[in-house]
Amino acid sequence: MLQADTSNLLPRLLTIIVTLSGVALLGWQSRQLYLQMTRLPAATHRAPAPRGDTDPALLERLFGVAAGNATARLQGVTLLGCIVAANPAQSQALLRIEGLGAVTVSIGDEFLPGTRATQITHDHVVFQRAGSSGRLEFDADNKAVPREQAP
Repeated sequence: MLQADTSNLLPRLLTIIVTLSGVALLGWQSRQLYLQMTRLPAATHRAPAPRGDTDPALLERLFGVAAGNATARLQGVTLLGCIVAANPAQSQALLRIEGLGAVTVSIGDEFLPGTRATQITHDHVVFQRAGSSGRLEFDADNKAVPREQAP
Protein backbone atom coordinates (compact mmCIF):
# COMPACT_ATOMS: atom_id res chain seq x y z
CA MET A 1 0.00 0.00 0.00
CA LEU A 2 0.91 3.54 -0.51
CA GLN A 3 1.77 5.45 2.51
CA ALA A 4 1.30 9.24 2.50
CA ASP A 5 4.04 11.50 3.77
CA THR A 6 2.45 13.50 6.62
CA SER A 7 5.62 15.24 7.78
CA ASN A 8 4.88 18.39 5.72
CA LEU A 9 1.15 18.44 6.49
CA LEU A 10 1.30 20.78 9.53
CA PRO A 11 3.33 23.58 7.85
CA ARG A 12 1.08 23.41 4.76
CA LEU A 13 -2.05 23.50 6.90
CA LEU A 14 -0.77 26.54 8.85
CA THR A 15 0.11 28.34 5.58
CA ILE A 16 -3.40 27.74 4.24
CA ILE A 17 -5.03 28.94 7.49
CA VAL A 18 -2.89 32.14 7.65
CA THR A 19 -3.57 32.90 3.96
CA LEU A 20 -7.33 32.42 4.33
CA SER A 21 -7.35 34.54 7.50
CA GLY A 22 -5.50 37.34 5.66
CA VAL A 23 -7.92 37.21 2.74
CA ALA A 24 -10.91 37.30 5.11
CA LEU A 25 -9.45 40.24 7.06
CA LEU A 26 -8.70 42.15 3.86
CA GLY A 27 -12.25 41.53 2.63
CA TRP A 28 -13.76 42.73 5.92
CA GLN A 29 -11.63 45.92 5.89
CA SER A 30 -12.58 46.59 2.27
CA ARG A 31 -16.25 46.27 3.14
CA GLN A 32 -15.90 48.63 6.11
CA LEU A 33 -14.15 51.19 3.91
CA TYR A 34 -16.87 50.89 1.28
CA LEU A 35 -19.59 51.41 3.90
CA GLN A 36 -17.86 54.49 5.26
CA MET A 37 -17.45 55.98 1.81
CA THR A 38 -21.10 55.48 0.94
CA ARG A 39 -22.12 57.36 4.10
CA LEU A 40 -20.16 60.50 3.13
CA PRO A 41 -22.27 63.57 2.34
CA ALA A 42 -23.17 63.86 -1.32
CA ALA A 43 -22.36 67.57 -1.64
CA THR A 44 -19.06 68.88 -0.35
CA HIS A 45 -18.44 72.42 0.79
CA ARG A 46 -17.70 74.71 -2.14
CA ALA A 47 -15.76 77.93 -1.98
CA PRO A 48 -17.85 81.04 -2.58
CA ALA A 49 -17.81 82.38 -6.12
CA PRO A 50 -15.27 85.18 -6.58
CA ARG A 51 -16.77 88.63 -6.44
CA GLY A 52 -15.77 91.57 -8.56
CA ASP A 53 -15.12 93.79 -5.55
CA THR A 54 -12.78 93.29 -2.61
CA ASP A 55 -14.16 92.75 0.87
CA PRO A 56 -13.53 95.99 2.82
CA ALA A 57 -13.26 94.16 6.15
CA LEU A 58 -10.48 91.96 4.76
CA LEU A 59 -8.58 94.96 3.46
CA GLU A 60 -8.98 96.74 6.79
CA ARG A 61 -7.45 93.73 8.58
CA LEU A 62 -4.58 93.55 6.07
CA PHE A 63 -3.74 97.22 5.75
CA GLY A 64 -5.41 99.00 8.65
CA VAL A 65 -7.33 101.17 6.18
CA ALA A 66 -11.08 101.29 5.74
CA ALA A 67 -11.16 100.55 2.01
CA GLY A 68 -14.78 101.64 1.74
CA ASN A 69 -13.63 105.20 2.45
CA ALA A 70 -11.03 105.26 -0.32
CA THR A 71 -13.06 106.95 -3.04
CA ALA A 72 -10.80 109.26 -5.04
CA ARG A 73 -9.80 108.13 -8.53
CA LEU A 74 -6.73 108.49 -10.69
CA GLN A 75 -8.09 107.50 -14.09
CA GLY A 76 -10.15 104.79 -12.40
CA VAL A 77 -7.50 103.83 -9.81
CA THR A 78 -8.10 103.67 -6.05
CA LEU A 79 -5.31 103.10 -3.53
CA LEU A 80 -6.46 100.39 -1.14
CA GLY A 81 -3.28 99.84 0.85
CA CYS A 82 0.50 99.66 0.92
CA ILE A 83 2.93 97.03 2.18
CA VAL A 84 6.42 98.39 2.74
CA ALA A 85 9.32 95.93 2.84
CA ALA A 86 12.80 96.50 4.28
CA ASN A 87 14.04 96.30 0.69
CA PRO A 88 12.09 99.03 -1.16
CA ALA A 89 12.13 96.98 -4.37
CA GLN A 90 9.95 94.38 -2.62
CA SER A 91 7.30 96.87 -1.44
CA GLN A 92 3.82 96.46 -2.91
CA ALA A 93 0.64 98.50 -3.20
CA LEU A 94 -2.87 97.19 -3.62
CA LEU A 95 -4.83 99.19 -6.17
CA ARG A 96 -8.34 98.78 -7.45
CA ILE A 97 -8.43 99.50 -11.17
CA GLU A 98 -11.77 99.83 -12.91
CA GLY A 99 -12.30 96.91 -15.22
CA LEU A 100 -9.52 94.82 -13.65
CA GLY A 101 -10.43 94.67 -9.95
CA ALA A 102 -7.79 94.54 -7.23
CA VAL A 103 -4.23 94.56 -8.56
CA THR A 104 -0.94 94.23 -6.69
CA VAL A 105 1.69 96.67 -7.95
CA SER A 106 5.43 96.68 -7.26
CA ILE A 107 7.97 99.38 -8.02
CA GLY A 108 8.50 99.57 -11.78
CA ASP A 109 5.19 97.92 -12.66
CA GLU A 110 3.03 99.60 -15.29
CA PHE A 111 -0.49 99.48 -13.84
CA LEU A 112 -2.10 101.68 -16.51
CA PRO A 113 -0.83 102.33 -20.04
CA GLY A 114 2.04 104.81 -19.64
CA THR A 115 1.76 104.91 -15.82
CA ARG A 116 4.43 103.24 -13.67
CA ALA A 117 4.84 102.98 -9.91
CA THR A 118 8.21 104.48 -8.93
CA GLN A 119 8.00 104.51 -5.13
CA ILE A 120 5.81 102.85 -2.50
CA THR A 121 5.70 104.08 1.09
CA HIS A 122 3.41 103.31 4.03
CA ASP A 123 0.90 105.99 3.07
CA HIS A 124 1.30 106.76 -0.65
CA VAL A 125 2.42 105.57 -4.07
CA VAL A 126 4.52 107.74 -6.37
CA PHE A 127 3.92 107.18 -10.08
CA GLN A 128 5.19 108.52 -13.39
CA ARG A 129 2.86 109.33 -16.25
CA ALA A 130 3.57 111.20 -19.48
CA GLY A 131 6.83 112.69 -18.18
CA SER A 132 5.39 113.95 -14.89
CA SER A 133 5.18 112.33 -11.50
CA GLY A 134 2.25 112.17 -9.13
CA ARG A 135 1.22 110.70 -5.80
CA LEU A 136 -1.71 108.58 -4.78
CA GLU A 137 -1.94 108.97 -1.02
CA PHE A 138 -4.19 108.63 1.99
CA ASP A 139 -5.43 111.84 3.59
CA ALA A 140 -6.57 112.32 7.20
CA ASP A 141 -9.92 110.62 6.47
CA ASN A 142 -8.20 107.57 4.89
CA LYS A 143 -9.32 108.67 1.43
CA ALA A 144 -6.97 108.09 -1.48
CA VAL A 145 -6.28 111.40 -3.19
CA PRO A 146 -4.23 111.73 -6.40
CA ARG A 147 -1.96 114.75 -6.55
CA GLU A 148 -0.01 115.70 -9.66
CA GLN A 149 3.50 117.11 -9.23
CA ALA A 150 5.72 118.99 -11.67
CA PRO A 151 8.48 116.91 -13.35
